[in-house]
Amino acid sequence: MMTHALELTAQVQRQVNENNASTISVILENNLDGILALGGEFLASVLDAVSWNVSTSCLTHSGLFLQALLRREKWALKMIDAIGKPPNGLLDGHFTWLGNYDECIAVEAIRYNDTIKKIGPSEAFTGKYCLASFPLGTTGNSLTGPPMFSIGMCLPETCSSADVATLIITFISLLPFNVTLPSVSAVCQEKTLPYTDAAIAVIVICTIFAIIIITATLYDAVNQNIQSKEMDTSNGQVPNNYTKGQMPNEIVAEQKIEKFKCSDLKSRRQGKVTKLLLSFSVYSNAPKLLNTKQLAGTLSSVNGIRFISTSWVILCHTYMMGLPVIENVAVFLPKMLKRFTFQAVVNAFVSVDTFFVLSGLLVAYLSLREMRKVGGPRKFNWFLFYFHRFWRLTPPYMLLFMLYVPTFKYWSDGPLWLQQGLDKNDCKNSWWANLLYINNIVNEKETCMGWSWYLANDMQFFVISPFMLIPLYYSPVLGGLSCLALVTVSVISRALISKHYEFNANLLFSSDMDDIFEIYYKPWSRVGPYAVGVFTGYMLYRTECRIKMSKFLNFVGWTMATGVAIAVLYGLYTPDGSTDRLSVDVSALYNATSRIAWAICIAWVIFSCASGYGGPVNAYLAWGGFVPLSRLTYCAYLVHPIVITLQVYSRRTLEHWSDIELIYRFLGHMCITYATAFVISLAFESPMIGLEKVLLGRKKRS
Repeated sequence: MMTHALELTAQVQRQVNENNASTISVILENNLDGILALGGEFLASVLDAVSWNVSTSCLTHSGLFLQALLRREKWALKMIDAIGKPPNGLLDGHFTWLGNYDECIAVEAIRYNDTIKKIGPSEAFTGKYCLASFPLGTTGNSLTGPPMFSIGMCLPETCSSADVATLIITFISLLPFNVTLPSVSAVCQEKTLPYTDAAIAVIVICTIFAIIIITATLYDAVNQNIQSKEMDTSNGQVPNNYTKGQMPNEIVAEQKIEKFKCSDLKSRRQGKVTKLLLSFSVYSNAPKLLNTKQLAGTLSSVNGIRFISTSWVILCHTYMMGLPVIENVAVFLPKMLKRFTFQAVVNAFVSVDTFFVLSGLLVAYLSLREMRKVGGPRKFNWFLFYFHRFWRLTPPYMLLFMLYVPTFKYWSDGPLWLQQGLDKNDCKNSWWANLLYINNIVNEKETCMGWSWYLANDMQFFVISPFMLIPLYYSPVLGGLSCLALVTVSVISRALISKHYEFNANLLFSSDMDDIFEIYYKPWSRVGPYAVGVFTGYMLYRTECRIKMSKFLNFVGWTMATGVAIAVLYGLYTPDGSTDRLSVDVSALYNATSRIAWAICIAWVIFSCASGYGGPVNAYLAWGGFVPLSRLTYCAYLVHPIVITLQVYSRRTLEHWSDIELIYRFLGHMCITYATAFVISLAFESPMIGLEKVLLGRKKRS
């Protein structure tokens, strides 16, 4: 076979040398039969070599494909055309050759007994798209991983992933090159996926939810419309028995008061079942979500900080989650690392610590005020303290979990689509850890909804918060020491873990993602910023947000907070983009102290703004437009990785990243995330808040 190949190559070369370049295509066309015969001969030898390791149906249909290819049948040529081919930009890291997914799965092959007249019994099969991959090295980092070469293959639908891997290994082994592959993996895309029992159950449950929501909304809209018309019918009408000398506007006012009294009485007479139903009404819940009013005494700057931090997280994940599907990663990433402003992306981990500060601050500020109102911690309702938190976070979290995990695989398709789902084994072995908020310490390497590690930490910190709140209520010294103890635990644990695993100062460029769990997910490594937030909330409670501060002291505070925040965020920048310039000890010091320093800076911003010294910063953060967006941040955090994953892995081609491309992608993710969060909040979050009010009679805290 190799002799035949050399003879054919020499023949083509002689004809090319004898003619000019304009006739090369004609020469190739004249030798197409020979080229196809050579390719068919080589592929036939591959099939012979794997005849004992590949399924019979795959082997049979692959043989039919080769015969059709030699006859130049269109469907066989389409299968060849759909295979991935060398693109431009190989030196830029373009090692993923996807081919044409849609062309491949559209192939319909027909086997005829009489291949000339195409008559007689037939056997049809279709094309199946498979993506084969093998590593080009063993080293990498947690951001990009080891380099991989991937190529799209179009094979008969009867071939499995194992068959494809065997075919590729055999194909490579028969090439006249000394090539040894460490491992080959293949993922084949099925045209249709059967619905699992869990997926069917989810569809039924979501249908029931939709029916309840539609029913509640229609009932609420009709009911409020009727009440509104009843009130309007008497406006401006003067009764026959009015008191002489009484002004018409006084009469109208009295009538409106009576109508409001009647409406209030009708509301009180509503049965509990009706009130439970109305908890699901979009007609009532949507205006509440979109309301921009802020009650007196609220920490209004928190709204802006919460929204900006959520946007920051989405920006970071837009970059990180999109890296596997860009074709110019080898050029784009080094270029970005040399850009000073890009530190806000690669060092965006501190955005999560902002949430910990906010959470601890609000828990302390609201709970201590409630304790003072009821007469101290002993009279404080600790059951409702924990129940409200669990009820506030868990239903939307678990309902989205229920919707997403079993059904995500059915949402889209494509050459990169995750038909096995994003979570291992559909979370059958680890869902309970998410429900109990311990998925950051139990089976953390198999955790479901990987970004939910933050929810687990936040709930765990909330559980232990009374160990800070109660001492703070009685003694600022004891309470301060309890907060300081947790900060110390966080600093020491982070230093020891960073030193032990020799982490980079920027965890994004550490070599082993599994080791990062120890410093990034564990509660003892993350509790420090939460404790800072708790003590800040205590200070606001103690001073009632009325502390007096000189302009000089306020200026010093803002200057120091700004300087430290910039140092934390941009201090790791190097003009050449290098990521390992710090020693292990210095990196450990940075990893241990940077989060606490950042937390203190955020705490100062909130404290200064709440006390009336925020100036233009507070005016911006307290803008009314941030209020509804802030209400949606919890659901936005829950859904944004799903939105990004759906877009990334539904692609038919790779992306070529540039600044403009990323701006559009980020803004698109933001808009779709918040639109989805609005729907999820109306469906899963707002109804649960309404149910709690009806069942427990809870009123909204200020």
